[in-house]
Amino acid sequence: MQITKNLKEDGFMILMGSINTFNFILSMVTLYVLDKARNGSIIVIQELVDAITINHIVIFLSAVLIAGSLSVFLALGLSKVFSKIMSIVSYRKMVLSVIFLITALVLVLTGPLGLLILIISTAIGIIPPAVHISRTHSMGCLLLPVILYFIL
Repeated sequence: MQITKNLKEDGFMILMGSINTFNFILSMVTLYVLDKARNGSIIVIQELVDAITINHIVIFLSAVLIAGSLSVFLALGLSKVFSKIMSIVSYRKMVLSVIFLITALVLVLTGPLGLLILIISTAIGIIPPAVHISRTHSMGCLLLPVILYFIL
């Protein structure tokens, strides 16, 4: 959070959009160079397009840059509207509603196995603050398999 400490709201929103846009661009380059997907949206692209060519990369990157640029202005406008709404809505009710919605969606879309994975992943996410360590320590659970996937 050192980078975002001195940013105002607008700067923070721009930074977050830039990071997500760069992540997608890096994922596209990884797909083209290594023929391995880094996230779900890239997996869908990989399944829809038989062979990724440089033309596909240019089209997708152009779409990402256009959408990313437009989303900055959209997010800046919508954030002001949502901040006014958030001051009215009960935070506790909103959080409980989101938890219920996510749990219901996971159960409906993935069944009992998905619900089990949700419970386990939630427990893994709760452990670091409970034992007063940074959540980044839990990233090892994700990074080791990902590193092995890309190396092997």
